[in-house]
Amino acid sequence: MRRNNRGELRPFFNAKSLLSLVPQLQRLADVTVLQMINVDSSDIDPSLWTKLFTTIKDKEKLFDAFVVTHGTDTMAYTASAASFALRSITKPIVFTGAQKPVEDLPSDASNNLINAIIAVTTLPVGISIVFGPKILQANRATKISESELDAFDSPMVSPLGVISLKPRIINSTHKPLSHLNWNHMTFDPNILEIQLIHGLSCGYLTSLLSKKCHGIILEGFGPGNIPKSLLQFFKQAKGKQIPVVILSQCRSGITQMKLYEAGSRALKEGAIPGGDMTVEAAATKLMWIMAKTKDLKVIKDVFQKNISGEVTNYDK
Repeated sequence: MRRNNRGELRPFFNAKSLLSLVPQLQRLADVTVLQMINVDSSDIDPSLWTKLFTTIKDKEKLFDAFVVTHGTDTMAYTASAASFALRSITKPIVFTGAQKPVEDLPSDASNNLINAIIAVTTLPVGISIVFGPKILQANRATKISESELDAFDSPMVSPLGVISLKPRIINSTHKPLSHLNWNHMTFDPNILEIQLIHGLSCGYLTSLLSKKCHGIILEGFGPGNIPKSLLQFFKQAKGKQIPVVILSQCRSGITQMKLYEAGSRALKEGAIPGGDMTVEAAATKLMWIMAKTKDLKVIKDVFQKNISGEVTNYDK
């Protein structure tokens, strides 16, 4: 980012300038810069994901590795989406960004870029986020602070590695785990994500079940508990072939919907447990699946597969 004349941060006007502002990059690798998208990360949409991922796939044989610079606010969404769309990629991909503009003093931008280049030449095949002192699996990462320089974490799994005097790899990145033969790079954006609060009416939720709504993610209470008053919503969603995925509202939460009657009732009405997925991984996974099929049975079956290491615990 760069500040405008009012002091507001706006997208960097020329990505190639990064090479002149951080000249150490060329000492670490033969770096080619391609500026594809120049928007605030809040303006990223699934069509831009497809553009980015298609470009990487098309250039797979030309480069040894890829580093994607991205705004921090939605980087975990794009990186998670990449883990599904690029699950067959044979080169390592690292996403990184900065909390402060590269021209600010001090800034974390230079260090994050340098560490991303070093890490991507060290990591095996896979997709990760390098930020601050951490190397994180992309579809397990989430942004935890809007201002701290150590802004990302993976609450349900250990980091892939750490940045100390040099990157130290602790765990290998997850390779595609299921035998699903899907390699598309498109996403259905017609997904809603809602956090339950007390008093949320069934009528409000059922009003969302229009033809334009293709899937819903609900963050339930505790291990995925759902109020009895909302069961009619699940019945209607199932009747309209609209999948409803349940996550836990807890930052380190796992859906264990058979633990309480309040969760089991929703399961019987067709709720799909999300296990220990982040909301970023669950949303992009559902979008990716629904770009391929609208068959509720297939959606439920594929969603409950471990596609690319995004989940380790399902309450089936």
